[in-house]
Amino acid sequence: MSSPLDPAFEAAHDALFAVFGEPAIVRRGRRLPVPVRVVITYNVAELGDYSQGLARVTTVKFLNIEWRPRAGDVLHVPGGRFRIDRVLLDDGLVTETVLHG
Repeated sequence: MSSPLDPAFEAAHDALFAVFGEPAIVRRGRRLPVPVRVVITYNVAELGDYSQGLARVTTVKFLNIEWRPRAGDVLHVPGGRFRIDRVLLDDGLVTETVLHG
């Protein structure tokens, strides 16, 4: 479902990724690698039932117009090579994922 505010949110996401994004390359299987900008957040607390702390993870956000990530995709950033473990949320504009390990 689209709304009249979609262009405003797209512009806001573009601006945030321009400022906070890092260059990266993502690849799915044997397909050619694709250059993207991602926003990486380290040391994110995952909470379980009753707000129990389960783990600390690294999350990565992708602009959907550049790449729609899935579990198993491989992300190359200046800090190393990582596999995407799972998708946390996808609001139609941005997809947030958790890196493996």
